[in-house]
Amino acid sequence: MTKSMPYTRAVPFSRPAGRRRIEVFSPKIGRRLSIGGYDAYRTWLVIEANPHIITYCERPTYVEGPRGQVIDFWVQLRGEPAGEFWIVEGPPRPSSKPDTLPLERHSHLHDLAVRNINRADLIGWAIPISNWARIIPYLVSHSRYKDALLEQQIMAFLVHDESSDAVLKKFALRDETTVQAALFQLLADGRVTSSDLATEPMGGSTRFHRMPVVLVSKPS
Repeated sequence: MTKSMPYTRAVPFSRPAGRRRIEVFSPKIGRRLSIGGYDAYRTWLVIEANPHIITYCERPTYVEGPRGQVIDFWVQLRGEPAGEFWIVEGPPRPSSKPDTLPLERHSHLHDLAVRNINRADLIGWAIPISNWARIIPYLVSHSRYKDALLEQQIMAFLVHDESSDAVLKKFALRDETTVQAALFQLLADGRVTSSDLATEPMGGSTRFHRMPVVLVSKPS
């Protein structure tokens, strides 16, 4: 039977050989967490950047048992309450034994689908990962000072593609960092999007536009 309740508590941290412990704060779930290694950290940035992921948990459970491999993340996408597991594949482990087998790849664990994140994926996502590494600090530092009115005003301004510089110029009377934080919060919420963030380093020319409002009709 598929697990009916989401994973909300991480299993104890056990640092694999060659991985360092990285402490971060998540704007998406509003708490601190420990991540094992740089590849897992970059995967965490991918999770934070995806507005379709509404919640997640680091180290949700083990592949088999407490002495075995830990699953890196459980993520819940909008409309999919059961969620799925993400396993970050580390670099090949050197071995003097030519017949040593790599870690087994799983398609399902504990009745949930598994997504295996490998080095090639992370290399391909290098630009958006780098951009979100710069965005996250704004979301964290302004999490207690969200300005709903400013966010609405920015949404009203982004009828067409507008650059980051244009947004700052439009709201020049407001603190620049506050305006950027509000813009990035809209981005994290999925109310604003930017295709530029996937292809080039973020800067003043990075364009943003608001997402269309989807009206849901009531059943007759």
